[in-house]
Amino acid sequence: MNYPTTQSSLLERVQNGDEISWNEFYFRYAPVIRAAGSGFHFNDAECDDLVQLVMLKFFANAKTFVYRRGEVKFRTYFSRIVHNQAVDMIRRGATQKNLPGELSESTDPFNDLFMEEWRKAVFAEAKDELRRRVDEKTFLAFELYGLQNRDIGKVAAALELTPNQIYVAKNRCVKILRGIVARHNRNDGDLHLEI
Repeated sequence: MNYPTTQSSLLERVQNGDEISWNEFYFRYAPVIRAAGSGFHFNDAECDDLVQLVMLKFFANAKTFVYRRGEVKFRTYFSRIVHNQAVDMIRRGATQKNLPGELSESTDPFNDLFMEEWRKAVFAEAKDELRRRVDEKTFLAFELYGLQNRDIGKVAAALELTPNQIYVAKNRCVKILRGIVARHNRNDGDLHLEI
């Protein structure tokens, strides 16, 4: 089974029926689905319904899904499931929408919203990979100082490191994360993920 590099291990574990991986997949991609639902002006309950429908559809097909490198991206495959389930909900009248006429590719907010949330999911995946590649204190220093912009003195005190060690940890993590992000961008030319 060949999957895109960005989700390969997670998708393989899902396909093998690993319950923890199913939960990880659900929590990683549910926000992507919810954002797509908001693009269709779904309320919170409708977004929850959309998440359930998409997950049911995806998990029903997970064991037989075969990725063909060069033919389709996993993102494209997954976005079609999300889009089709949203459109089906509207057609069934399961939502009360006041959409402006027919949606065309140029007026349909789905693609932009889906891509924005997809980038967030891929960045979370990149951070998870970074976390596995460095020790815990190094990652926490990066997370607290580099990403959350917390005071370096407080971070250093909390982690029992010097400010210089915090700088070194941040720079090391940025370098590794740039490499991870570059790999994701090479694998998906439309991603344009930045750190």
